Amino acid sequence: MRRYRFAAFWATVLVVMGLLLVIGGGLLAAAAVTLDMPWGSLTGQAVLERILAAIVLAISGVLAGAPFIVLGEMMKLFIDQQRLIERQRRLLARIAEGMEEAEEGLDSRAAGYAAADRLLQQRRP
Repeated sequence: MRRYRFAAFWATVLVVMGLLLVIGGGLLAAAAVTLDMPWGSLTGQAVLERILAAIVLAISGVLAGAPFIVLGEMMKLFIDQQRLIERQRRLLARIAEGMEEAEEGLDSRAAGYAAADRLLQQRRP
C-alpha cells in the first residue's frame, strides 16, 4: 500500500466527505422539523410541511453523499486488488523458477506437487 498512499488518502477523503453529506442531510432534516415550527399553534398543515421538508432533506443528503462513499470504496477496492495481483504474480514467478530448477534436476513431478500445495494452502484468519 506504500505505492498507493496518495490514492488511498483521497479514497478515504471521499468516504469521509460522503458521510459528512449524509450526516448533514440528517441534521438539516432535524433542523427543518424543530426550528421555525409554530409550537404555540400546531396545525396539521404546518406539521405536514415540515415533515415533508425533513424527508426531502434526508433523501437529498443520502443522494449527495452516496456517490462519494461508493467512489471512495471502489478506489480502495482497486488498490487492494492491485496488491493481490502483485502477490499472485510474485508467487507464480517463484513457482515457475522452482519448476525450471526441478526440470534441470531429477523430479519435476515433485516440484509440481509442491507448487500446487503452495497454491492450495489454506490461510488461517
